Amino acid sequence: MNELNNNRAALISGNLPLDEVRKVKLLATAQIDTGNKILSLDMVVRDESGDILDTNAICTTELYEHHVHAVTRIEKANRLSSESGTTRSLNKYSHNILLHVNAFVCKFQEDADLLFTLFDGETHKPISENYVVKWSRTGIARDIEQIDNNRVLFTDLSRSDLNIAKMYLVCYAIRIGSMEVKDSADSKRTSMSIANSVLTAASRKHSQLSVSSNGSSGSTGEYILRRPFGVACKDLTPIISKSEDYRGNLDLPFIMCEKDTLDGTLRKLIANKDIGKIDSKMAVTIEVLRGDIKQIKEDFPRLVHSNVPVARKMGFPEVILPGDVRNDLYLTICSGEFAKTAKNVEVSVCVANEHGSLMPGVISMGAGHPPIDEYKSVVYYHEDKPKWHETFKIHVPIEDFKQCHLRFTLKHRSSNEQRDRQDKSFVLAYVRLMQANGTTITQGQHVLAVYKIDHKKYDKSEANCYMELPSTLAELQGTKPSNNAMTLLPKDQLTIGVNLCSTKLTQSVSLLGLLNWSAHKETLEQSLNALCTVPGEEVVKFLQDILDALFNILVENDHPEKYDQLVFMSIIHLIETVSELKYQHFLTVLDVYINESFSFTLAYTKLMDVLQKNIREAITPREKSADAEESAEVRRLYKTTRYLHYVMKFVIRSRVLYAEMNCNTDYVDFATRLQELLRMFIDMIGCPSNLLKSEGALLKNLHIIATDLMQVFDQVRLSVSIVEILEKFPPRRLTQSKMGCIKDFVETKLFSSPKCRAILLPVFCKHIKDHLESKEEIAECINIMNNILKLLYRTDVGATHNDIRDIMIILLRTVMKAAHSLDRDTGLVGKFFAIMLGILQRMDAQHYEYFVKDLHQRCELKDFVIEILLVFEELVSPHQKAVFPRDWMDMIMHQNTVILGALKHLSVVITDYFLCPFEKQIWSNFFQCSIAFLVQSPLQLNDFNDNKRQIVFARYRDIRKDTAMEIRKMWFQLGQHKPKFVPQLVEPILEMSMIPETELRRETIPIFFDMMQCEYYSSRLEMESYGDTKYNNAHHKGNFTEFKTAMIEKLDILIGAGKGDAEYKQMFEEIMLERCAAHNTLNVDGTSFVQMVTRLMDKLLEYRFIIQDESKENRMACTFSLLQFYSEVDLKEMYIRYVYKLCALHMEFENYTEAAFTLKLHTELLRWTDTELSPQLRSFRHSLCRTHRDLKEALYFEILDYFDKGKQWECAIDMCKVLARQYEEEIYDYIKLAELLKRMAQFYEKILKELRHSSEYFRVCFYGRGFPRLLQNRVYIFRGKEYERHSDFCTRMLVQHPQAELMQTLEAPGEDITQSDAQYIQVNKVEPIMDAAFSKFHDKIISNEIVKYYTANNVQKFQFSRPFRDSSGGGDDVRNLWLERTELITRFPLPGILRWFPVVEAITFKISPLERAVEIMKDTNRDIRQLVILHKSDETLHINPLSMKLNGIVDPAVMGGFAKYEEAFLTDEYLEEHPEDKELIEELKELIATQIPLLEIAIMLHRQKAPDSLKALQEHLESCFSDMQQHVETRYGRKTCDLKIERDSVVMRRTNSFLPALFDSGCNRLSETSMGSSDSGLSKSTILPRPPTNSIKSTLASLSFNARPSLGHSPSTKSSKNKDKTPAKRRSMKKDREALSFPSSQWYTPPLTTITSTPEKEINMSIGSLASASNSSLSGPKTPDPHVLTEELTPKRPLRSEKDKERRHSRPASIATPTASIKNFPNDTRSLSESSNRNSVETTDSTSEEDIRPPPLPAKTRDSTDFTSLSHSMDWAPNGYAMLSTQTSFTSNSSSTGTSTTMTKTSITNSTYEYLEATNFSLVGAGAASPDGSKPRPPTPPPKPSRHSKHIP
Repeated sequence: MNELNNNRAALISGNLPLDEVRKVKLLATAQIDTGNKILSLDMVVRDESGDILDTNAICTTELYEHHVHAVTRIEKANRLSSESGTTRSLNKYSHNILLHVNAFVCKFQEDADLLFTLFDGETHKPISENYVVKWSRTGIARDIEQIDNNRVLFTDLSRSDLNIAKMYLVCYAIRIGSMEVKDSADSKRTSMSIANSVLTAASRKHSQLSVSSNGSSGSTGEYILRRPFGVACKDLTPIISKSEDYRGNLDLPFIMCEKDTLDGTLRKLIANKDIGKIDSKMAVTIEVLRGDIKQIKEDFPRLVHSNVPVARKMGFPEVILPGDVRNDLYLTICSGEFAKTAKNVEVSVCVANEHGSLMPGVISMGAGHPPIDEYKSVVYYHEDKPKWHETFKIHVPIEDFKQCHLRFTLKHRSSNEQRDRQDKSFVLAYVRLMQANGTTITQGQHVLAVYKIDHKKYDKSEANCYMELPSTLAELQGTKPSNNAMTLLPKDQLTIGVNLCSTKLTQSVSLLGLLNWSAHKETLEQSLNALCTVPGEEVVKFLQDILDALFNILVENDHPEKYDQLVFMSIIHLIETVSELKYQHFLTVLDVYINESFSFTLAYTKLMDVLQKNIREAITPREKSADAEESAEVRRLYKTTRYLHYVMKFVIRSRVLYAEMNCNTDYVDFATRLQELLRMFIDMIGCPSNLLKSEGALLKNLHIIATDLMQVFDQVRLSVSIVEILEKFPPRRLTQSKMGCIKDFVETKLFSSPKCRAILLPVFCKHIKDHLESKEEIAECINIMNNILKLLYRTDVGATHNDIRDIMIILLRTVMKAAHSLDRDTGLVGKFFAIMLGILQRMDAQHYEYFVKDLHQRCELKDFVIEILLVFEELVSPHQKAVFPRDWMDMIMHQNTVILGALKHLSVVITDYFLCPFEKQIWSNFFQCSIAFLVQSPLQLNDFNDNKRQIVFARYRDIRKDTAMEIRKMWFQLGQHKPKFVPQLVEPILEMSMIPETELRRETIPIFFDMMQCEYYSSRLEMESYGDTKYNNAHHKGNFTEFKTAMIEKLDILIGAGKGDAEYKQMFEEIMLERCAAHNTLNVDGTSFVQMVTRLMDKLLEYRFIIQDESKENRMACTFSLLQFYSEVDLKEMYIRYVYKLCALHMEFENYTEAAFTLKLHTELLRWTDTELSPQLRSFRHSLCRTHRDLKEALYFEILDYFDKGKQWECAIDMCKVLARQYEEEIYDYIKLAELLKRMAQFYEKILKELRHSSEYFRVCFYGRGFPRLLQNRVYIFRGKEYERHSDFCTRMLVQHPQAELMQTLEAPGEDITQSDAQYIQVNKVEPIMDAAFSKFHDKIISNEIVKYYTANNVQKFQFSRPFRDSSGGGDDVRNLWLERTELITRFPLPGILRWFPVVEAITFKISPLERAVEIMKDTNRDIRQLVILHKSDETLHINPLSMKLNGIVDPAVMGGFAKYEEAFLTDEYLEEHPEDKELIEELKELIATQIPLLEIAIMLHRQKAPDSLKALQEHLESCFSDMQQHVETRYGRKTCDLKIERDSVVMRRTNSFLPALFDSGCNRLSETSMGSSDSGLSKSTILPRPPTNSIKSTLASLSFNARPSLGHSPSTKSSKNKDKTPAKRRSMKKDREALSFPSSQWYTPPLTTITSTPEKEINMSIGSLASASNSSLSGPKTPDPHVLTEELTPKRPLRSEKDKERRHSRPASIATPTASIKNFPNDTRSLSESSNRNSVETTDSTSEEDIRPPPLPAKTRDSTDFTSLSHSMDWAPNGYAMLSTQTSFTSNSSSTGTSTTMTKTSITNSTYEYLEATNFSLVGAGAASPDGSKPRPPTPPPKPSRHSKHIP
């Protein structure tokens, strides 16, 4: 973004030159377009300058191409900077390697020259020139310019060079110093500064040996030799193939030469043999760069700056450029043999002129080294046959080349410096650069003759005296020449290698003979024939000279029969050579020659004659040879036609020159001859297939020839001849070449001429059509059509109307069919559609008339209209893959503009030809296509942002209005045919009318009223038409049911898809009601329909808004609302659709019960018959069901599964009974009946045996206007989830409504809340009231599991109570505690198809204290009765619940028992004050009296079942009961009971008793009828998940029961989470818990339960516990092994400080929750707290079952349901009944062994908030230390307050 801003600032500044402005502009637009792509914005189409393209000024196909180019441009801009840095196309023929020498790690004692070169490992020859680095003994470059700049660029490498099997980078290290390395003083100067060495090196840099310019010791007098040091090499093959993997330093292993030569050492290193340990290495960096040098320097200025030397390839590059002038001679000193001369040979090479004088500065050691005068070789010690293989370059100016020669002098170099100075050169050899015949020295090796120098006779004034002697052994021819100073050494020789790279000098004798043909006419034929053997490099050097010579021969030779054909084929060979890839750049040289240098005016006649002769000879039938090979004539013709265009260029240029000289006098003769030539081309095509190659070559060059012929030939005649040539080809012959020829012709000037185009275009189109239909050359056909359309869109090509007509008639249908049939994934489909749209873009009304007339039959026109409408519809359809990408906004809008124009023209055609007679299919297709076009997303301007909307509107307008007007016009033109489209067009026109454009809606909504009329007035008789009913009212249909049904169904679909809005609903209602009111007949039915549809829209819009809501309740409620609506309007299909939508929502949240009830709605629409299902009643879940019975049966089984998962087995049994009746009485399928009865049996068994938790119910009020309308200020009853507490439910509500606040009181809010825009939620728990229909269960001995289901299911009434004290009454005792009870009635029973239903009625009344006491006593008596019945029916039940229940009633230690009621109500004073309560008082007395016989039977039962360890308890119970019985019978009389027990029966205590799975909380001596406490209760906020408090402090320490939390508290979060832990996790927790053991008695420890706050639920709780224990004991296995109960039920809470306890004790008592904080409470049976808070949210008169039972344990590997059957032995505490003192912690006495029990009554203070936890069937005290001294578990901190809590006063 910063770069973009910088570019923008640079453009605005105006300081940049024009070329820089264009560059910066293109860069900025590329960045903008890339950003648009990343942000998924529309792509901008630009021209080459970066300006936004005017899309209206170009044709469709060109616009498509611009889009494709834009995509390519953006992709290119997206690439990495390293890839995108090259903005131009690279020269793919030029490759370069950049070398950077970084370091050379080696022990140096003398300076060295490092020669780097690229080396071919296969041929063992160097590829490139050397690069010389002068390395000093100090470890850096000697040349100051090479310090940190040791770089070289190896250039001119071709693809073949890079593909060499093994290419190496080789470095020769040559030591510069003495013969032997000596530890002299010089070599020990290690302290010399680097700066000094650099300066010294800088002063020496112009010498090969760093001594002097001529290489000798010269002025300095130093003794210096070039000695071999070592070689390094690296294989570059993998680096070249993957250069990006080798970005860092590369190490070149370096080995010393020792006694081997440099070349030998290199061979050894490459072969990797006998190398030994490599200690030295070089560090270099390699980069492969592609492109020519100019391009590389522009693109990589940092890497390749102006100072980087260039090392060229020792040969020509792959492509030779015309301007590349080069004259380099690479000389290699190969080897020498010296028999009698000295051993240490140094060869000195220099270039001398014909006088023997030295040519200065023409020798180069390599790149990076300045030119030198004389080259000195390496000296090998004591070697008489040295092998140097040293290569260097000689660059002699061309003008001096002919006179120069190379001179070699050999010198013996001595180890003795003094002696070495005295030695002179002893041998001389030379070789001339130019041979006697005018050619240069030949390529390859030359063995030179060696001459001994006699210095005494040598005359320096005659330095060239050796020039008289032969230079090579080949020239000696066995002689031994000599002169005064020199003598031949016959046994000695020197071998050199020559490689000449020259663009000006030739080594070809044949070429020289041709150029000098006039002097050697006798060898002319030989020279012409030899031209074919001349290398291409030599040919292109002298191209113009050779052409001049050939045309001179052609025009001037005296034997045309002999030479014309040879010259012609030589010209062909010359053109062929220049056309080769390597020399293709010389084609421009050839063109320049033809246009500027060619001057042979008579050449055209001879060229045409030879050309005709070659064609004639090739097409003349001949006898085929036996081997069936091509004849020479055919081969010659192919060669001719291949380069025919250049031949014709010569012909035409010659004719033009001739015409200019002769005023074009013989044009007719020339035209005739040219016509004959063209005729011969036509004849050639008609020949056998052996001329296929020639015909293909002709087609390839025909467009070039035709373009050139336009200069000298009539264009129309030429066009006719071209058409004849194309038509002459058979259909399947040379298809590709033919289409290529047509493509080339479209781009010629000939095709731009209207006259010629009129001849050529129909033929071209016909060929294109044939190929498209045969699916051949499709891509080429597309390119041709694209180019034709682009050309016809231009303004400089003349009239195009007829051309468009030809294209339309020939190609339109073919292109349309091809585009429609192609797969959208292919890359051609977009081009096809662009061509089709391009043709339609240019068509006007007259073209459509032409087209219709051309379709001779009406059925063809019908097919065409249907086809084009179908193509249009698919082109804009969102259901098809888009032809053009969605971000091609300009292309799509251009397409829409073209389609709209075509639809307007097609509407005229349809109206004119298909209205009478009427064609419904065409009209239907038109409406479907037009509306699909109108509703496509690219036209919905309202969905765009403001900027895009303005751009689209400015360029293309809002074409939706025009389309809508066209559709409306066509609808009203239907007339009497409208009824045929009424149901069919409802959806498309409805979708069209929902487009959010006001004017469009006003125009289209009236169509619906017209549809209503059409159906209403349509005929009931199929044979009659709409028009007949105008005259026969009796035939009127009289309703619009089909329209109504379609309208409702399509509204549901479209609004659900996001169409329509509240404004549309309002406008629809206004317009339709206005039309209905004005109509006499439809004013009633129509108005009713409009109102119904408006109501549906309202519900659908609400559904669409809420269905995306996170609140599942809102989504389900909205779905249910629509379900009810469709039930009311009796639309079964829509009704069933929403049934399954609601069912799917339930399944999403695992509401199996509700899903089952929802599916039952579908079954109610079905019958138990074999009637075929109507489409409206089918189910997609059971698509194979075909009859009512099949589907109903399948749905029943699906519902059974859901009821089973939801544990609603009673409902499942009812469904089974219906199915069983069908199997038994209707279809007599006993197999199915048997299976069904088995399943019923399982359901019955599950009712009694499986654990089932009854969900709690909550009253939820939604206050405020912030909620959706269906919730605003309404009250609902919600069915909670399993084990969901009040606090959890509140949290869930707040999560679903995150903006809502939770109210803390139950007071009805005022308007400040109900009318506010905020959201308030009020939640409290309610108790279900069992339906009166189930009163049959009263007073019957029935399992509690059976009764419990009906108390919480199929309930429609609910209640909750709030205690309060009557202000008129005095005191705060039981007599003043009232209840305000509210009964709520829901619209439907729960559970049902929803988990909640609205409250339709609420009744509030008061419960007096006396009535409340009567209720409590009834519940207590019923509880005792149920316990007795359960124990009599199941002797295996555990006795603990009975013990605790009896103990709590007969000895109410703290809460007082029913004595509290006696004091309050059973007094004369109360009766006098409340005489109206006499009946209730009597009832209370009756209940108290009735309780005594029940208790008597229960205590007797307890005596029979009590083990020895409970004898003390039994005696205590009997003692207390005796006092109670005497008191009651004295006051209220003796009563009897219908329950009996046999006194003599003995119940044996089983060793392996059964442990109840669930247990009651009567484990303390407090009366279970107690109701309140001052510790905590309903006055506290119940939505805060607070740790539950212990309501007592271990009244019976010996019993393993824990007090449950009070009503006012939900279990803590930790407690609820523990039930989800895995068994393994729980087992790991047992180490953290302490166990209390009780000696000398067996006992059974059930799971922990809690004392609840409301008495009437406690009875059910105890019964439920026993029932569960009974069921579990029946099915569970018996085992004496102890099992671990790994379920943490209640967490600990941190201890309160003394200050907190005092403050807590000082507060008034609460009525909601029983605790142990009441001191010395009187012994009343029922006791109430002293204060109340009627605004408490959690206020009800009973507890939920969740307060009674803990959550179920997770499944174990064994039978996890039967921990009840396990026995466990625990020791009984001697003082088990003793109460703990106020400040005493709960401890165990493991050492006690006594068997007697002492009963002591003490007061209890709630001082420590202790909890008991079950682990290993032991007791754990929260505040107690374990017996083994381990540390207690850390307390759980209290939870944080809810963020949604808000107290509303």
